[in-house]
Amino acid sequence: MDEVSFRTAETAASGTVPASATASYQEPSPGTASQKLAEPISEQGAAATAQALGPYPWILNPTIDLLFVCGGLFWLCFLGLSLSNFSCGFDGNVTAQCFFALSVIGLHIFGDGHQPATLFRVYGSKVTRQAIGKPVAVIALVALLAGLSTLFIHSTTAFFIKLVLAWGFQHQLAQSYGIALVYCYKRKYFLNNVEKKIMKFMVDATMVYLIIRMFALKDFGTFKLLNLYDVPFYALLPEWLCTASLVVLQVSVVLFAGMVARKYIKEKALMPIPALLVVMTLTALPLIAGTHFALLYYMFSQWFFHSSQYLVVTSAFYFKERGLPADVSLHQIGRMIFTKPGLVYFGAVFAVGFLLAFSLPSFMTQIGIADRALCFISIWVFLNVQHFWTDAFIWKLRDPVINKLLVS
Repeated sequence: MDEVSFRTAETAASGTVPASATASYQEPSPGTASQKLAEPISEQGAAATAQALGPYPWILNPTIDLLFVCGGLFWLCFLGLSLSNFSCGFDGNVTAQCFFALSVIGLHIFGDGHQPATLFRVYGSKVTRQAIGKPVAVIALVALLAGLSTLFIHSTTAFFIKLVLAWGFQHQLAQSYGIALVYCYKRKYFLNNVEKKIMKFMVDATMVYLIIRMFALKDFGTFKLLNLYDVPFYALLPEWLCTASLVVLQVSVVLFAGMVARKYIKEKALMPIPALLVVMTLTALPLIAGTHFALLYYMFSQWFFHSSQYLVVTSAFYFKERGLPADVSLHQIGRMIFTKPGLVYFGAVFAVGFLLAFSLPSFMTQIGIADRALCFISIWVFLNVQHFWTDAFIWKLRDPVINKLLVS
């Protein structure tokens, strides 16, 4: 989810979001699918309550958002790791083993689960399925071929690993930028074009720095992926380029801080704390993590920041798209997690994610297709290429209903 996803959101959020945005929905005829993916049919119940209460400032609720969307849980992990001298490993002391176990749990709950949530977004609605189901299926086929190539054409293995790692930086930062905009719009903190470009510049500068560093500095270009595969170093770029990109990143942070301060002084408008936390977590990480970046990013922030925030956003979208019960307002949407639809949704994405990301490569290893490392890498490449590509595609639909559901 990036800026393109929310270009019409500012218009939708210029005041109280229309109640119809959160009402129950019916599917339009196939002929109108390209114009709208959903049509409001009622302004009663939850929508009317939401209109009376005003725009809801959170995605699910304050506790869930701060922990699982804004990076609270990740920063708690960061604090614990820093106090234990970043000790994390299966063969370490008890503290190291506990952090390693925590990372594995996060991987299976959030990491494995957030990828199927993309497919639920596409195929969970008949209209969405009719509108973009075929292109998404083509994307999945290409992703599958990429994953299979790592099994049978070993020269492609390192290439696709590097591609997914670099693409992952862009994917995660673009998602954080989009969610930060959602929090701004929800709280009527509107950025003009220049201000949005300054924030986007900082996000892009972070992405560029991380990618350049991976191909310029050996310490950041090689590690053991999935604790199974030694990622080789591709020395494609000079070290001075990494230094230059770091300077650009630091300048972008100063510009962003200046923009926030100027807006507060001139307009008496303070950027929402959730938006600041979301947009700054991944930008701050490479600036403060030092040599512990790989540990913090690949074993903790991916599960306890990126994946968890994706699950929260997509679940809220899922609940609102299908219509909230009459006795549940947007201010109570967090309650939906513990209802039957919520349990079915999360149960399905967790189960499908575990089966695809863990059970399938384990089965492939047992029947002798390839060694354990290659089997897991092949599925990892397939799932991530499919997820990154599909996610960028579906959230760029210029549908006002999508924007209203995200912002409301």
